[in-house]
Amino acid sequence: MTFLTETQHRRRWLRTSLLAVLAAGALAVGTIAAAPAAMGDEQLDLGPTLIETGTGPSGYAMTFRYQAPAGVEQVHIYGDWTYSVPENVTCDGCGDGRPPWEWQPGDVAATQWRTIPMELGDDGVWEVTVPLPAGTFRYAFTHDCTSAVATGCTLNYDPANPWEIFPQYPGAPGAVRSTTWVPENPDFPTYDTDYQRPVAAEDLGTLESVRYTSPLSTNPVGVHDMVVYTPAGYDPDREQPYPTLYLSHGGGDHSTAWTMQGVAHYIVQNAIDERAASEMVIVSTDFNGLPGGNTGYVNELRNNVIPYMEQHYNVSAAAIDRAFAGFSAGGSRASTILYDHTDLFGYHAVWSAAPPAPSAEQIERMKNVEGEIMIGTGLQDRLGNIAVNQLARIEQLKAAGVALTDHHVPGGHTWHVWRPLLNFYIRDVIFDEDDDGVADSFDVCAATALPDVPTGDQKPNHYAATTDGFVDAAGEVGYSLLEAGGCSGSQIIEAAGLGEGHAKHGIARGALESWIASLTD
Repeated sequence: MTFLTETQHRRRWLRTSLLAVLAAGALAVGTIAAAPAAMGDEQLDLGPTLIETGTGPSGYAMTFRYQAPAGVEQVHIYGDWTYSVPENVTCDGCGDGRPPWEWQPGDVAATQWRTIPMELGDDGVWEVTVPLPAGTFRYAFTHDCTSAVATGCTLNYDPANPWEIFPQYPGAPGAVRSTTWVPENPDFPTYDTDYQRPVAAEDLGTLESVRYTSPLSTNPVGVHDMVVYTPAGYDPDREQPYPTLYLSHGGGDHSTAWTMQGVAHYIVQNAIDERAASEMVIVSTDFNGLPGGNTGYVNELRNNVIPYMEQHYNVSAAAIDRAFAGFSAGGSRASTILYDHTDLFGYHAVWSAAPPAPSAEQIERMKNVEGEIMIGTGLQDRLGNIAVNQLARIEQLKAAGVALTDHHVPGGHTWHVWRPLLNFYIRDVIFDEDDDGVADSFDVCAATALPDVPTGDQKPNHYAATTDGFVDAAGEVGYSLLEAGGCSGSQIIEAAGLGEGHAKHGIARGALESWIASLTD
């Protein structure tokens, strides 16, 4: 593989919005150190730059430029862009171990990460260009490291691409890294990760690190930290309070993980902007420094986190307006909440964790969850044989009569799995009370029942509401339920005072279009 280092021929057509992030605990290697502050970043053009190559495997590459301290003789970049065919991922850390320029259709992202050498230019800047498929990638730099997997080497984040929120207390677990995003090139399809795209600052809500009083916390003593995202246009005085999504990180991370490396705020804001998810507040919690394991964490939520949010933000106090999700060690905590504390949340998600066998009492609690349950994993997650064990537990729960949504994606124990699981959860599971596929924030009609068919023969140019949308007499979808504000034909007929003919033969096209137009006026 020959890397492109001729900067005079690069096409720097898109400077990506960038976040620095924590590394997943399963991948954390060596010591973590802050990289030296770069002088004259603009003049030296440091940081990552996306390049459209027009060639395979992905049509895009990323050029990284980094200024190392004096005396460093070799710099490597270290990122989560190793790939394998699924069938070769037979254990955690197993797989083909192919670099990104050898990506091929059907590949899954696999551990473990590997270093790529950089070249020192005449301007004193280390540089490398790496072809990358679509997605969000974490990376760091090593100095004079001889390990191909950075074992025992100090990881340095990119000072030209720092994260927005750093660890809030000394000794916070997790590696400090940086993040960049690559879109999908339509001429070279790889992965559909457009939902992860960075949101421009003027269109983004507010991301803040919050420290609150916690008698339970031992580190920091008496206080604890969380990261809160309020969506664009958040109104602290809005009559209808916002629903809240509570998230838990995995082992070796802390409260910044879901935003700094999971880009949860981008994923949620993009879905809101597309009217595919309800406007919601995100709370990314920290389970470190809380004695009592899973139960101690639940006590922290019940006694400190949720009360703080309800006192300081315009969020609903109803359990049905709260959702929880966690992965890995956070998925274990999600399982405890799902099994024993269903009163706290209306919606529950357990990811990349295999819940233990439930008791009869726990099964009954799950059957009475007010909202919905989602369980999902990476299909090649071999850490503790999670994928196999979780799939078996799902079948057991279903056989016991527990209603749940299981959704899985290709991949191992990695953020390349947890980001799409979050995207599915917010778009297809939570905060849709009547389950019509239209998020509550954009749903004009409550208790929509589908399908909603005419009482008589459906006429041409008349429509009936189904789960797929409004269909004509030939079965063709003409309008979406989202366009109609989540209202069925019967609900529109009643609200608009239309005649009985619409109920008998289907709502006429003109009446339906007038209703849709009225929602946008």
